[in-house]
Amino acid sequence: MNRQEFENLRDLRGKRIVGDIVWDSPRDGKPNLVFDQIPVENSAGWDVILNGTYKPGIPALTFNFVLRGSGPICRIDVNGTIHGAAGRTHKHDLRRDDDPRKNLLTAVPGPDLDNKSVVEVWNSLCVAANIEHVGTLRDPEQP
Repeated sequence: MNRQEFENLRDLRGKRIVGDIVWDSPRDGKPNLVFDQIPVENSAGWDVILNGTYKPGIPALTFNFVLRGSGPICRIDVNGTIHGAAGRTHKHDLRRDDDPRKNLLTAVPGPDLDNKSVVEVWNSLCVAANIEHVGTLRDPEQP
């Protein structure tokens, strides 16, 4: 995937995620909550999945979109690791053709997502990426 294809996919209308997204404890015993392998349906036929991590002790949140067979193409980090001038809340997206293999090096500040709940971040992400979620994203902070 190149930058133009990424932008076409990002801007594509009618992308859908069908079903509830439920956070679960990972097998490694860490206190993080995760979900993975959530398909993102799209009319362009790209095999995209969504993974997520929530670190309650910080709290920090990551939504990671992956093109199967290539690697990550977009990641949203809220209150994550500091990335220079981009800070702790930022977006990584595909800028160069080799970015998926290098784990998306470029970070763009995302201060508009600071101090939002997990569900508010998710709703903002869905609007920005033209994704219709037919289901619910469970709030990891709720039992």
